[in-house]
Amino acid sequence: MRTARPNGVLAIVGATATGKSELAAAVAERLGGEIVSADAFAVYRGFDAGTAKPPASLRARVPHHLVDVRDPREPWSAGEFAAEARRLCEEILARGRLPILAGGTGFYVRAFFGGLFEGPRRNDEVRRALEAVKARRGAAFLVRMIALLDPASARRVGAADAARAIRLLEILLLSGERPSRLFRERPGPAWEKPSVKVLLTLPREVLYGRIARRFQSDFVNELPAEVSRLLAAGVPLAAPAFAAIGYRDTAALVSGALTEAEWAERLLRDTRRYAKRQEAWFRRESGLVPARADRPDLVDFVAREARPLFLSPAPREGG
Repeated sequence: MRTARPNGVLAIVGATATGKSELAAAVAERLGGEIVSADAFAVYRGFDAGTAKPPASLRARVPHHLVDVRDPREPWSAGEFAAEARRLCEEILARGRLPILAGGTGFYVRAFFGGLFEGPRRNDEVRRALEAVKARRGAAFLVRMIALLDPASARRVGAADAARAIRLLEILLLSGERPSRLFRERPGPAWEKPSVKVLLTLPREVLYGRIARRFQSDFVNELPAEVSRLLAAGVPLAAPAFAAIGYRDTAALVSGALTEAEWAERLLRDTRRYAKRQEAWFRRESGLVPARADRPDLVDFVAREARPLFLSPAPREGG
């Protein structure tokens, strides 16, 4: 008996601690899918405990893509992600399987579906100058520069997100145009095939409870040990992967610059703030189907929502 082939992509998105990885694996098993990670830091090898990377047990059950495929010293942008993820999704469809985009980096998800202006190539001279400014004045100064020069772009940048601020300033300096205008007028390639996008939600108090429980687990031992290994292996604190929440604070912990209590307080606070930013981002996105992350029939619900992504089998010749 022939089964219908998928003709589009299923996205499972939401804030940290909503259970995206587990749900994506369960749906992939149900529908014959493969998972493409839409997380900015799961791509980096060695950065596991603090990135909520899908564990080895899930990756053994279902094929995962864009996990552990970059050296932590390599930059990884939304534009690079979108191009690579679209290529992978096309390959998965060609195998007759369902691509499932799963993750919480909203800017990456938007870039995948709606396209993203790629901008001029990286310029080492400009970047060295901007890095020197960061070293003297701090990341917040670069973010303030963006707020003054391109307020619309500044809304995409976290208060300490030096990497994104540098890229936006680089685009502005090299092109002479505001990045927000370029993004709007020349968005680049988009996903043209069908899609279903499911947004996992939880009441704030339930979500914060899940986040807090991470700090009552082995995580409090795993992350410092992981950061110590990374530093001992020669990965510098300036590496792009160290921009993941908690990693530079953990480096301060292992060096003695932070107490364990200060470290735990910062990580809990920053993770909650990140979850709030994710919720706010996805509220602004269109076409998302909301689903309570703790509903008992969640896998069944998502499988039903994904039905439009499957083509009917072609009719047999002769009737």
